[in-house]
Amino acid sequence: MNLSVGEAAQRLEERGVLRRDPDDRSLDAAEYVGSVLRRDLPTDLVDFYRERIASVCEFSAVIPHWKQQRGWRPPREFLTCLLHADAAPLFGDGCGNLFGLDLATPSQHPAVYFFDRESEFAKPEYAAGSSIARFLLLLADTDRALRDGWPAKWQLAIDPDLETCPRAPPIWDSQ
Repeated sequence: MNLSVGEAAQRLEERGVLRRDPDDRSLDAAEYVGSVLRRDLPTDLVDFYRERIASVCEFSAVIPHWKQQRGWRPPREFLTCLLHADAAPLFGDGCGNLFGLDLATPSQHPAVYFFDRESEFAKPEYAAGSSIARFLLLLADTDRALRDGWPAKWQLAIDPDLETCPRAPPIWDSQ
């Protein structure tokens, strides 16, 4: 069953773990990112911007904002920091690492991967979600799963396609 970005956002908002950007410039943001990345954006990424997701739990989203006096923030250099690895940044983890959307695999619902700052974001380290929607649900439960000692591979109950992501294995197979 496909889950849309909007449905995932609604579930997380109902749980109180999703915060939205009050300023709706989502279509401008999608157009801007498409021009910076020089490609048509996957449907999921356009939907992600349309949902104006600012954060999930403690994880901050990478969404472009227009500031009249300073232009687009974050700057285009940040939006392209994963382009050498055929990805676009979606979320930071608070430690300098990024979760990025796969741009190498032709799909309207591409996978999300973890990129390590220590390796200069050279390649996807592990699959973090088989789509943005599934990734959002996993992201919201990551800290709770660690805190409460959920069983190994708990992620498969939320994202059964996680092991089939084409560019990197799930976290339990990435070591």
